[in-house]
Amino acid sequence: MPLPARISGGAMNESWEEARARCEAALGELVEGKSEAFKERWSRSDLTVIMGAFGGYERGWEHVAQRLDWASKGIRATGRRSENLLTVVGQDLACTVDLEHMERTIDGRTDHRVLRCTQVYRLEGGQWKVIVRHADELATKDPEQR
Repeated sequence: MPLPARISGGAMNESWEEARARCEAALGELVEGKSEAFKERWSRSDLTVIMGAFGGYERGWEHVAQRLDWASKGIRATGRRSENLLTVVGQDLACTVDLEHMERTIDGRTDHRVLRCTQVYRLEGGQWKVIVRHADELATKDPEQR
């Protein structure tokens, strides 16, 4: 049976808005080289997957955590912000589809980077936790494609 988004008569679950704000702040820290806050937003379940912008994928919390630590050291970006394209929130599952904008510096050159990112969240113990993250570079659309 799915969990309700809020439980009446007792302690309140983390609201979706609170969870989203915390996740966004944690992602801002991640791109600046600090993975701990974003790792706190993840489920500790083996039923987690990350398909990161550096390629490949990891499955299960232990591997996802290692990937987040590794990725945070290589991103080196600032000014991260999300452009939300779609948010769907159910009783115990939620999904966001975003364009993630940031300024990334490599070899002294700063470029604007855009990732297309989908994240899936599950309500666990009263908190929204990330269970899936898929992010990759936004490629320029071929004008001949329709």
